[in-house]
Amino acid sequence: MSAYILICLLLAFGYAALILIYFVGWMLIPHFKTRQRKELVQTESFTILVPARNEEAQIKACIDSLVSQDFALGAFEIIIINDHSTDGTETVVRKCIALYKEHKIILLDAASEGFSGKKEGIALGVDRASFSNIALTDADCTRGKYWLNTLAQFRKEKQAQMIYAPVFFTANTLFERFQSLEFAGLVGIGGAAIQLKNPNMCSAANLVFTKQAFIEVGGYADNKHLASGDDEFLLHKIFKRYPQQVHFLKNADAIVYTSPNASVEQLTQQRRRWVSKSTKYENRYITAILVGAYFFNLSLLMNGILAFFIPSFTNLFLQQIGIKMAAEALLLGVILRFFKRSDLLLLVPLVQLFHILYVIIIGVWANVQTYTWKERELK
Repeated sequence: MSAYILICLLLAFGYAALILIYFVGWMLIPHFKTRQRKELVQTESFTILVPARNEEAQIKACIDSLVSQDFALGAFEIIIINDHSTDGTETVVRKCIALYKEHKIILLDAASEGFSGKKEGIALGVDRASFSNIALTDADCTRGKYWLNTLAQFRKEKQAQMIYAPVFFTANTLFERFQSLEFAGLVGIGGAAIQLKNPNMCSAANLVFTKQAFIEVGGYADNKHLASGDDEFLLHKIFKRYPQQVHFLKNADAIVYTSPNASVEQLTQQRRRWVSKSTKYENRYITAILVGAYFFNLSLLMNGILAFFIPSFTNLFLQQIGIKMAAEALLLGVILRFFKRSDLLLLVPLVQLFHILYVIIIGVWANVQTYTWKERELK
């Protein structure tokens, strides 16, 4: 066996071993059982922060789902953080404030408050928060009416300083289903890593933390110059301070739903934003894992191309892709079962080429060029 073949197989088995670890981690997360609905938690209160930039089309649905929560009216407030929107986002929010007068909905506008960027806006929202628990979500997200009550019960039981709760991409087209499949895997990996006390990723679309923890770790003070990472860097800092009080919430009522990207251009810009922070992690093992996954996918692409010209590479490519698909199907199977979307598992073979190419291209592209996100050019 040549050294090259051995390296390729080691990359494949290393990738599979990592996926198997996450599978075990996901299975170890206990399913949180809520109490009867009539036993609403009145001892927990929340400030819900909703950063928004150019979300005119989505933000009313988000607010509608927040004011519909089965939760005590005086036990939560909603702060919309309008980050220099150039569309009608502010107008829609003000109409919602007038419509839902019985709810406490506050608009923080960048033009009048003087903040710039998502992180500064969130930090201001935390500072203005009336309650000790901060629930962070995105302006294009919706949720069921028991979302906040489920978070409250979990927060109370675990005395958590941070909670990462599940996010799911709704999907109709094949392109959207591909994204939904991939993102479900990322959510599951993030939850599994937290359960294994080695957190790597989370999503600000459904994140809860205490105001105390945010202040104690300095918020975003040491990474506010980075466009991305308002979720993951905060996760790492709070976990470092409270390793036993950071949890993933596995309960269907805690899911928030959002839409996938509508075009390849939007998808690539989003992924470049996510990957751009890959070399900035304090925990270098996360960067090492990303580098290992990158070279595994690169070897897959190389061997797939070589197989067209040199038949002896066909078996190597088939072995690698077989190992990859088997491991991913095992993990995705249990995650999709939680989301009640096991049908998406059928897309695992179809998504392989897309996944390999985008890992390779975005991995380099995100770290060598600026990118555009919501009409801003970022690094």
